[in-house]
Amino acid sequence: MIPSILLLLLVNQQIYEMDEIVVTATRYPLALQNVAVATMVIDRADIDALRALDITEVLQGTAGLDVKDYGTPGAATSLMLRGVPSSGTLVLVNGQPVNMATTGMADISAIDVNSIERIEVVKGPVSSIYGANTLGGVVNVITDKEYTKPEIWINAAPFTTTFDTLFQNRYVGLAAGLPFQDWQLGLSAAYRTSLGHRSNSELAKYDIQGTIGYQTDRVALKAHMAYDDKDYGIPGPMPYSDSLHPVPVFGDSTATSLYDHQDDAALLGNIKFVWNVSERLQWEQRLYGDRRNSKFHTQYAGWIGDTIIEDHTYLTYSGGYNTMVLARFSGLDLSVGIDARIDSLNTQTASEQSGDTTWDASVYTFGGWCQAKKDIGDIVSFVPSLRLDYHGEYGTFLSPSIGFITIVQPKLVLKASVGRTFRAPGLNDLYWPLSGNRGLTPEYGWVYEMRVEAAPLHAMFGAVSLFMHDIKDRIAWMPDTGGMWMPQNINELSIIGLDCEYQGRLTRFVDLALQGTYVTAIQMNDEIVYDFYDYVADTSLTIIQEIERDAAYIPRYTLKFTQHLHAPCSFDIDLSEMYVSETRNYYTNYDRSPAVSMDEKIIDAYMLFNASVTKTFGTSILLTAGVKNALNTDYATQFGYSIDDLDYPMPGRTYFLNISAHY
Repeated sequence: MIPSILLLLLVNQQIYEMDEIVVTATRYPLALQNVAVATMVIDRADIDALRALDITEVLQGTAGLDVKDYGTPGAATSLMLRGVPSSGTLVLVNGQPVNMATTGMADISAIDVNSIERIEVVKGPVSSIYGANTLGGVVNVITDKEYTKPEIWINAAPFTTTFDTLFQNRYVGLAAGLPFQDWQLGLSAAYRTSLGHRSNSELAKYDIQGTIGYQTDRVALKAHMAYDDKDYGIPGPMPYSDSLHPVPVFGDSTATSLYDHQDDAALLGNIKFVWNVSERLQWEQRLYGDRRNSKFHTQYAGWIGDTIIEDHTYLTYSGGYNTMVLARFSGLDLSVGIDARIDSLNTQTASEQSGDTTWDASVYTFGGWCQAKKDIGDIVSFVPSLRLDYHGEYGTFLSPSIGFITIVQPKLVLKASVGRTFRAPGLNDLYWPLSGNRGLTPEYGWVYEMRVEAAPLHAMFGAVSLFMHDIKDRIAWMPDTGGMWMPQNINELSIIGLDCEYQGRLTRFVDLALQGTYVTAIQMNDEIVYDFYDYVADTSLTIIQEIERDAAYIPRYTLKFTQHLHAPCSFDIDLSEMYVSETRNYYTNYDRSPAVSMDEKIIDAYMLFNASVTKTFGTSILLTAGVKNALNTDYATQFGYSIDDLDYPMPGRTYFLNISAHY
């Protein structure tokens, strides 16, 4: 790693130009240089250089991003953007929101990494055009590909953490595209199985995607549909076992549970229509739908030592429509849009202890927004935007923002932005039986950012952002005045940070990239400090105080360094290193009841090293061999249930082979 860093300090070359077109930050195509908020692009070449086995490897360590992974195949994987929890980061797939209506979180493990064409990450204030769940920003995963000729792609990848089972994990993918006059057709499918590296961590997963598009100079129509199904075990945290901590009743030395299991099926579809009315006027419409069915089976011990078996089914439907008009004049872009969405949930529980129960919920949202980009001369641009949302439960929310762009030199740009952002309560927060709180209001905050982007040579691109988040009314479960536990708007989070991005080419043989994030985050949470119940008098006393601590779940430092080396004889060597600092969490301690305290738990800092070698045969066949976590680092990204367990260990050293053909 040290020699590579020394090379990085000498000479470099740009990977993507500042005039690259992006669509997520403004909801219409615009050059990266002309976007007021921090936006970065991860394209297919970047993903290929990582030789990524899943989307986690692509996003983890990317400037501003932190991925929380339970470590077993298929388990839910979420994103934190600049220290903001996953429910405050909006994830799109081809422009369609995929955050779950129940929790607000997006499970990115459902996305097949080999179907991705590019990822656009917007890290500034964007509630003013996207609405809810954008406290941290937006991540748009784009799988649609433009075909200029018939193509077919085949990929197979076995990988394993032990040579005793060479095919511990298997992946097979197939994709094809066909352009015909003004039409395009695309189809892809993937299948993955895994035995897992712990007990009860098996996975069977398949994905199918299809697109059809029609485009002329005046109109464009594209329809996209995707189906994902994954069937996987949930081993829970790694148990800590010794003379005082026995092996869990329903687990073993590697799993808290040998019986918890889940099956998730998701069907997404959207249709987008664009009409270029004239050279200056464009009208866009999108209609989308989302159906998800999750079935969760669990088995645990009851109060009297009996075995309780429960089956839960969560069926959600989401549908939405948005329309936007874009008018372009000399020195002015003006966009106006309307969004409408409805979410519904049906939950059924079959329990041997409490019996069969069911509950339903639904909510609707309308939003209207407008944004202008006004150029003042050739150097300064002024970007104000405003959005008003109406929600069926909490009413209205206003999201203003303003951005400035100053072109100091053709390849040196200064940007500044400020905006009000928010996260809406999920269906679980609002409607959970007995405990849901329909009086909740959105979490909200102000986001401030200053950013410098530079490409002084054709061979260099770099960016540095200084940002601050101040989030109020965070939702947390706490007892109300009557002692009932329910979600409430009670907590705060303050974040100050710096992230940097660098991509370059030392020579035509060496590509380099460096990304880093520094975050200082403070939480101000209501905590129980005294909890007393008099069983004789049937009275209770609970004392709650606001206590300031270093924020949970947020690592202070993250650094990722990658090198792509073009060797002779059609060989490529890919190396990557990532360092993540320690992360903390807090657990309530009732050992000295009625006095209540918090215990702090630390996930240690860790470093990962990946390496691979790729040989190209002809122009279409690639053979890659490599190793992930080559140092066999023992690490985790997610905390467990309690102060005593060993959290969710990630896989150790993993060997992989990848064979792909592209015609």
